[in-house]
Amino acid sequence: MKKIATTLLMAAAATVATAQAPVETRAYYSTNPNDAVGAAASITIDGSFSDWSDNLIVATCGANDMCNAFHGSHENCVVDLYAVYAAWDDTNLYLAWQMCNTGDTWARPGDGPLTDYGRVGDVPIIVAISVNPAAVGMTGMLNDGRFIWGNNADNGVIFGEHVDHLFFMSAKVGLGSPAMFTAADAAGNTDYGSHCQLFQNIGVKYAMAEGFAPSHLWRQKTYAEWSDATTLVSDPSIINNIYDAENYDNLMAGTPEGLKDHDTSFDSFFEMQIPLSALGITREWLEANGIGVRVVGTRGESGIDCCPFDPSMVDHVFEEYAKDNSTSHEKDDIDTITYALASVGAMRTGSVDPLPDPDPTPDPDPTPDPDPTPDPEPVDGNYVIYFNDASTSWSNVYTWVWDEAEDNRNYSGGTWPGTPMTFDASTGYYRYSFTCDNAAPKLMCIFSKQGAYQTKDLELVNYGIYTSAGFTGQYVDGVQVLQVDNADTPAVYYNLQGVRVDAPAAGNAYIKVVGNSATTVIIR
Repeated sequence: MKKIATTLLMAAAATVATAQAPVETRAYYSTNPNDAVGAAASITIDGSFSDWSDNLIVATCGANDMCNAFHGSHENCVVDLYAVYAAWDDTNLYLAWQMCNTGDTWARPGDGPLTDYGRVGDVPIIVAISVNPAAVGMTGMLNDGRFIWGNNADNGVIFGEHVDHLFFMSAKVGLGSPAMFTAADAAGNTDYGSHCQLFQNIGVKYAMAEGFAPSHLWRQKTYAEWSDATTLVSDPSIINNIYDAENYDNLMAGTPEGLKDHDTSFDSFFEMQIPLSALGITREWLEANGIGVRVVGTRGESGIDCCPFDPSMVDHVFEEYAKDNSTSHEKDDIDTITYALASVGAMRTGSVDPLPDPDPTPDPDPTPDPDPTPDPEPVDGNYVIYFNDASTSWSNVYTWVWDEAEDNRNYSGGTWPGTPMTFDASTGYYRYSFTCDNAAPKLMCIFSKQGAYQTKDLELVNYGIYTSAGFTGQYVDGVQVLQVDNADTPAVYYNLQGVRVDAPAAGNAYIKVVGNSATTVIIR
């Protein structure tokens, strides 16, 4: 039944996207106030908001307007968006967003909202961009029916207002694999293959600074009252107070009676650099046509706040979260966003000029190779790795290889999960070879079953042999050399004929079993 509901919501979203989207301007919400679209400027992505000022704000929200204020105020990881900024230069689009945590105005030190210094946790932040309204609009879902970075089709964000680029990243900068997604099919769904490009491969950067940049901090002051985790005392209509300007205090103008002073070190400011080439546009095109932008904050399952604001962020506030009835269903519902995005570069009119030709004057090869016959034996690189793990039914094995000593340069293709390994019948292992010219590399690798499940980050050893448990040995001059092991490691040992050996002798090879993992070792 939920699958059907999701399909109907997506169909409804597609219908809404074709109409004029409503613009949120109630209370202290704004979308392009006074037609502000950002400005030309070069920004340094350095975890500081010194380059940003109020004139670059393209959208605002109110503070303390998300579900926690009405259901689950004791929670940590406060996701509360307040403002979005924009700038650009000849090569990059720069975006920033202010997140706030005003829980310190009422909570005690150590209470939920103030844990981890009030920081937002390792949860997804989504930057949604619309470049070409005539292009396929993305749904926010994968072509297997799940939501991007989600585990199912039952909770997530559906983009009913047109977007064609989705940037997913962790609010804990440096964690996860942040990536840009584009549509993989005519329905607007995407995948983890060629339509998923890691930030590091396309030049996208982002950083976070502690503190608060805007000159104002309008905080709505209503909260809900509950007699217990399941019984609401307040009238649910109080949610509408977030749309009433009379219900806000500007914390930058002083501390309201009954509250404590707000410490802006609990707030978080994010800044982001996106190469214009990643969007397929130029500065001239951006300034002539504009793009649409929205930032969405989530708790890992569904959106709970966005800027520009959309009412779907508060449509299930008073219902219960499936995993904790003292908190809000808003965290695990399905949100269909239909309100207008903020315009950046120029006010959007609904139509745009043709996108610039990425290579308007290609230079064709005037003398193609007259011998089309390829070399039947591909030339190996100077690095080779092997993988095999029949115990977990691994097949279609992919590898992702990078060099930490060379700014994480990738050696396995441009997008996750990397390059498919070739089955080597002579060894019975999957095999991958590549060339690395760095004189002092620090190579790392991950093995995955076509991205479905994967190993941890592993140090790459040339000619190394790996299983899902990690490095097990090497091929040296074509001879398999097994990993050396200490005899006192807690394990059960068998000889190569399968007979258990209680006292393995140094210098001999054994099958070592720890739990459900088996590895061939040489005892020293």
